[in-house]
Amino acid sequence: MYISKIELTKFKSYQHAELKFPEPTEGKNIVLVGGMNGFGKTTILEALYLCLYGKDALPHLARAGLKTDEYRGYPTFLEKALNGEAKRDGSDNIMSVRIVINRTKTKGIDITRRWYFRANGNWRDEETIVREVNREVAGTPKKDGERGFALSEMLEEQYVPAHIAPFFFFDGEEVKKLADQSRIEQVKQGLEGLLGVVLLRNLSERLKAFEDQKRSRLTNFDQNNLDQLQQKLHDEETKLGTAKSILESNTAETAQLKAERKSLLDRIVAAGGGGGEISTVKDLVEEREQLRSAKKSTESQLSKIVADKLPFYLMPTKLLQEFKDQINSEIALTKWQTECRALQPKQEKFFYQLLKAENFAFNPDLTQEQISALEKRVEAAWQSLFLPPPPNCADEFVHDYLHDELKQKAIRFLGGLTVGQKEVNDLLMQKGDLDKRIDEVSRQISRIEGIDRDGTLSQLKIQLNEIMQKIDSLEAQTGNLGREITSLEALIHQTRATYESERQRRDSSSPDRSLIDKSQRTRKVIEEVIPQLFPLKVKQLANAMTRVYKQLAHKSQVAKIVIDNDGTTSILSANGKELNFDRSAGENQIFATALIAGLAEVSKIDAPLVVDTPLGRLDSKHRANIFDFWTSDGSRQVILLSQDEEISPAHYKTIKKNVCKTYLLEHTEVGDGIGRTVAKEDRYFSGAI
Repeated sequence: MYISKIELTKFKSYQHAELKFPEPTEGKNIVLVGGMNGFGKTTILEALYLCLYGKDALPHLARAGLKTDEYRGYPTFLEKALNGEAKRDGSDNIMSVRIVINRTKTKGIDITRRWYFRANGNWRDEETIVREVNREVAGTPKKDGERGFALSEMLEEQYVPAHIAPFFFFDGEEVKKLADQSRIEQVKQGLEGLLGVVLLRNLSERLKAFEDQKRSRLTNFDQNNLDQLQQKLHDEETKLGTAKSILESNTAETAQLKAERKSLLDRIVAAGGGGGEISTVKDLVEEREQLRSAKKSTESQLSKIVADKLPFYLMPTKLLQEFKDQINSEIALTKWQTECRALQPKQEKFFYQLLKAENFAFNPDLTQEQISALEKRVEAAWQSLFLPPPPNCADEFVHDYLHDELKQKAIRFLGGLTVGQKEVNDLLMQKGDLDKRIDEVSRQISRIEGIDRDGTLSQLKIQLNEIMQKIDSLEAQTGNLGREITSLEALIHQTRATYESERQRRDSSSPDRSLIDKSQRTRKVIEEVIPQLFPLKVKQLANAMTRVYKQLAHKSQVAKIVIDNDGTTSILSANGKELNFDRSAGENQIFATALIAGLAEVSKIDAPLVVDTPLGRLDSKHRANIFDFWTSDGSRQVILLSQDEEISPAHYKTIKKNVCKTYLLEHTEVGDGIGRTVAKEDRYFSGAI
């Protein structure tokens, strides 16, 4: 698959430009489009997104590293994109982008998207025309959105879906910055796009909107009470989200501080503490951290016992047994009512066949008194099928705030409720022993004195103490947050159960209930499926990233990249130890490139790469490695939108054997602050050709 043509008309600084690209063959798979900053390189990448994906392109532009903060919605984006000369002239304001993508040398699709503007420059309409091309002959035009044709479905099935596009069309410099900010988030976004999680979440939101629409028709219900419950649930969930966010931030900061602590300890040893004393300090600090971790684990076990089980042991045994008996009887009552409802629809058919069927008429006909007597007898016989209820059924629902699944869960929890005094005493003794050992190690650390000749060692120790105090404070705060989160989760569970019970009671008064229930079940399945999708591709992605990373990176000690199911990424050495590299510009771009290449490989889509600012501030070695990677697959088209300092004329001469086409973007001012860009074919920066 390759892009054979990009045509821009009245798009940003382009009055009209047509860029044609040959099929990548015989190792010539690189297309160079050179231009100084501000001359229209990024415009080509934006035009590609807009033509293929229309208004769906905006969220993906940001993921691809393109700046969209200044735009407020699709219409504003388009109005800013309309060519300045066209706005000034005010005539025939039709902006268009045409993309031709070949699946093979003879087959492809020709996509033209046009935007129509009023004389004042305001966007008013658009249309997209698609033609399938066979041996350079265009087929019947199809209009997107008419007669059952959808361009998005064609791209999804045969080309590049919108949610996968940022793996193939992106700004190299901006994507590198994203890797610098959060590698975990980059990996999660990539996997979600690859697995279609975005589509599932959109479906879930649409189902929720559908449910809200159906519920708006329901009447005869205290909606105010339900709204208050919903607001309470929202507030509690917001508070929980804030607590988790702070916890995540604290965890990341603690990890960073521990890395700084390790670095300071190494520097103290290197400063010449003498007599093995500083080494002893390092060992003791590490031992104290291990003891503190063990203490934290012990306290968590005690907290879990106190929060989960101990309250139930303070309740009378008789009360717990009465609760279990009531719950079991309500489960039996629900089952019996379900059976009754299943039989009820058959009653009318039975009565009709017995009393009014023409095939077996009474001879002579029954009198009205006989019919009434027979009806009463049949009614009594029918009622005897399910009345009286079984003896194990409850007289009434006392715990109607719990649905059947929660009742079953409560029975299982109470049945497995065991905690002994010995277990609690053992944990308390273990905590006491750990406290004593921590105090002892701390005193040992305080007694050890290093040798400081020029004050460097003392300063390092001061810094070390400050970092250790911060770590202690953060870990204490983390423990409090953990307990707060546990409490909030329990409170949210209770509030949600009450809310769901009230909402079900409201929905039961409407014929739309079955639709709402089906929608809710579907959303529940989506919520359960999404976390289970990640393990399906994580290992495959990690293997692909490892192969690419080792090909690109300077450091030969990297053995493999491991990705956890939550997106956490570790770079390991041959002995399985995690490597912590400085996040230089080169390291981050190498990581981002490995991620994008891995996702593209796992997606099995043989799409071209279009990269704006492809090499950024990489050093010469990284540039050589990344360019070798781009040319390693001679059949994959790579379009590089470069300025002169990235792929200079001198560097171009070394890669010329892999270049199949070049364009140079030239820009001139035409008055009124308006610029015009022209693409010169078979040209590059001066001295390159």
